[in-house]
Amino acid sequence: MRNTTVEPWVHQYVVTLYLLKALERDRRHAEAMKLSRIWGGFFERLLLRAEREHNQVKQRLRRSGCRIVLEEMTPERHYHVMYIFQGYEFHCSMMPVVLKGKCEEKLQELLGSVS
Repeated sequence: MRNTTVEPWVHQYVVTLYLLKALERDRRHAEAMKLSRIWGGFFERLLLRAEREHNQVKQRLRRSGCRIVLEEMTPERHYHVMYIFQGYEFHCSMMPVVLKGKCEEKLQELLGSVS
């Protein structure tokens, strides 16, 4: 059985969560840069926008009755999520290269709305 109703939202959940982690890590690295105050403010705006999107995705999943019960990194370094929807258990797995590409797309989208 394939779940097309909430599966795209689960993917967005994973992408926005991973993007938040990556932006936070990049923000910490930017603290060592010579113009760190400027970069820090820029990263803060990006983080706020990404966090807002992540929270909206979580609310949408909650409203639809979807519950994420497990998030893990597999030994093959794939990001795996198990979720319950309409009484059924579903799994979503993303390879690192795909997740990175999706995060880059989402970051480009955020960059267009942050300036």
